[in-house]
Amino acid sequence: MTHLLLIKGDCLEVLSHIPDECIDLIITDPPFMISREAKIARSRNPKKYKFVGKDISLMFGEWDVFESERDYWIFTFRWLKEVWRSLRKGGHLLIFFDHYKITPIIKWCRRHDSVPRQPLFFIRQNPVPMARKVSFMNAVNSIIWVTKHSTSRKYATFNYELGQHPNYIITPICSGKERHENGFHPTQKPLKVYEWLIKYLSNEEDLIMDPFVGSGTALVAARNLNRNAIGIEINDEYINMAKRRVAPEQRDLFGNFEFYFHDWQTSNRAIISEFISKLQKSKSI
Repeated sequence: MTHLLLIKGDCLEVLSHIPDECIDLIITDPPFMISREAKIARSRNPKKYKFVGKDISLMFGEWDVFESERDYWIFTFRWLKEVWRSLRKGGHLLIFFDHYKITPIIKWCRRHDSVPRQPLFFIRQNPVPMARKVSFMNAVNSIIWVTKHSTSRKYATFNYELGQHPNYIITPICSGKERHENGFHPTQKPLKVYEWLIKYLSNEEDLIMDPFVGSGTALVAARNLNRNAIGIEINDEYINMAKRRVAPEQRDLFGNFEFYFHDWQTSNRAIISEFISKLQKSKSI
């Protein structure tokens, strides 16, 4: 039986209640702080352009806006510290991240008992055209992969029996039913990308966590692959999307997963430790 827990709340509050070294795999797509109010306008010479005015199409949402870069990094290292504490030795951390900001993350991980792994990439088969025609289409999404140090190499999961695979996956961006049936999230990643990573870097019945679960892709992938999972999200709209995607009828026809939802402001704060204790008991049976 697979168990999925979705929590509505601020990840910085919720994460502090996650027990130490209990998560097998953390996969997340946090804020990048790349939203901006800028617009490119061409001059009479088609080979020249300039930045003028505002264009809200470059704004992903309030969750991606910070007062300053310093505030952004304070926030980033706070959640990173908490997820790192909760990750088991030999566990993997996967972060979809702005490639311009990767270096500080890798430096932080090196200082905190980690093994930086090769870079991974999600390559969009159908990237969005550049309407302003001043640059190449943005087709590559970088994924940071680090492993928490363990004295036993065998303790770090890599399911090589699934076959040789390059360090990238090429797939279309979310569209059609996957993207629009349950609502819209501006940075939703394809389910196929999450399933690729989860299949190789975790085992059935492992516990996965996504502290920025958004539309619930990590939970859907965990459900499909018989992994347990915890997802945290603060936005009401995305919470409702995740609910509709993960458990439209609470359980599938075969009843092989259970879905739990809790609002952090009204729930018993012991819900996480109780959830994890339940998983540990089911494994020992």
